[in-house]
Amino acid sequence: MMKFKLLNLLVFGAVVSLLSSCLSSVVLEENVIDQQNETQIQQYISSKGLTMQKAGNGVYYTITQSNASGRQMLLGDTIRLHYVITRLDGVKIDSSSVLTDKPFTFYHNGVNTNIFLKFLSLLHEGEKGTFILPSRLVGGGVAFPNLAANQPVRCDISYFYTFGEEADIDHYIAKNNITVTEKTTEGVRYIKTRDGSADLIAGKVAKIKYTGKFLNGEIFDTNLNTTDSLSLTVGSTAASFVTGFMIGANKMKLGEKATIIFRSALGYGATGDSRDGGRIPPYTPLIFELEIVAMKDQ
Repeated sequence: MMKFKLLNLLVFGAVVSLLSSCLSSVVLEENVIDQQNETQIQQYISSKGLTMQKAGNGVYYTITQSNASGRQMLLGDTIRLHYVITRLDGVKIDSSSVLTDKPFTFYHNGVNTNIFLKFLSLLHEGEKGTFILPSRLVGGGVAFPNLAANQPVRCDISYFYTFGEEADIDHYIAKNNITVTEKTTEGVRYIKTRDGSADLIAGKVAKIKYTGKFLNGEIFDTNLNTTDSLSLTVGSTAASFVTGFMIGANKMKLGEKATIIFRSALGYGATGDSRDGGRIPPYTPLIFELEIVAMKDQ
């Protein structure tokens, strides 16, 4: 029995030793790559005559156009920017559509796989900057088109604006010359587009035709092309409908048409809608075009 226990201990010790050796090798390899990156970056900075600071995560940066009073991005913001990403030898890897003046746009949902979230916190709105990222912040040992594994990259930001959802909605309304009929205390923008003929009665079932859109105009859901209509109990706070939709629909009359716009806190919030392959991203304001087509008893 003692020999058996001793054998088990020896085997366990050998496995621990092997795992420790492998982990040490991995750590050592990562340290070597970090040092190689550091040398490459320092040589590049020197060769280009740049003056750069180093952030806590290893990003080197310099602000080429300052706007210290500008807004910094927050979780849930919409980010718009123009960028050029290059290798340190000058080969372009990717860029936004500068020629068409259409900035790259994304929602700041906190997902760290987004390369821009590794350094945009260093910028204020309206600033420009140059950033050099070590490979572990880019993809590490993964190779990409025109970029070998474990290679640092340079990113130049020539345009950077960050908007909260409320500002996004206001920008959309102003851009499309929309007159808001009412803004509720909860923040729902209510735009009446056709008068109704009769008040809805609490407890009755309203039949609704609808189209759901994002602020960019993309339709994510509609029942206009079907014979079905959405059923909603008037005055209800049923969990099957998001809060913003309920607030808007309950304000309408029979036969009325209206557009409602609301922030994600009244919609699908920080998680988005994961149904149908995640059709609504997190932190996304929504637009609904509604028409009350009928009212019936339950």
